[in-house]
Amino acid sequence: MKHFILLFLFLTCMLVSCGGTHVVHDYDEKQDFLRYKTYAFYPEMVSGLNDLDQKRLLMVTENEMKVKGLIISEAPDIYINFKTSFSERASSNAIGVGVGSGGGGVNIGLGGAIPIGGPQTFLELTIDFVDVKKDELVWQAVAERKFHPNASPNTKTDVFQKII
Repeated sequence: MKHFILLFLFLTCMLVSCGGTHVVHDYDEKQDFLRYKTYAFYPEMVSGLNDLDQKRLLMVTENEMKVKGLIISEAPDIYINFKTSFSERASSNAIGVGVGSGGGGVNIGLGGAIPIGGPQTFLELTIDFVDVKKDELVWQAVAERKFHPNASPNTKTDVFQKII
């Protein structure tokens, strides 16, 4: 029973740590964010996304800003800017292989892992909020998530919704 509980806890930790979005954010603690009522997207944005993905990201952001009570405007209080980068990493999935032998008080073991699947693509999205009047960065978040460039449009929209 004790081994079953330990195995259950280990598997639960593994499932919780897999996937998801890793987000780090920072902000100017002296800012009164309640005074920001309007926004616009940075006019010279170079997001690094293709046009279709950028439209999806902007649409998702507009929806979230409405929920937060901010209105898009020609004369905004803040600019929102996006920058992205993509990276590929080896798959973290592997099959473990082990060989062991023992006898006479001497034990010998050899183990290794065989990777499964190809490389995985990760999207790093940086979101900047810039105070228009002061021309200062007031809030920034960097989010990282597994991204499938060949995924369906709905799947990509879902990924952007989870990030935003």
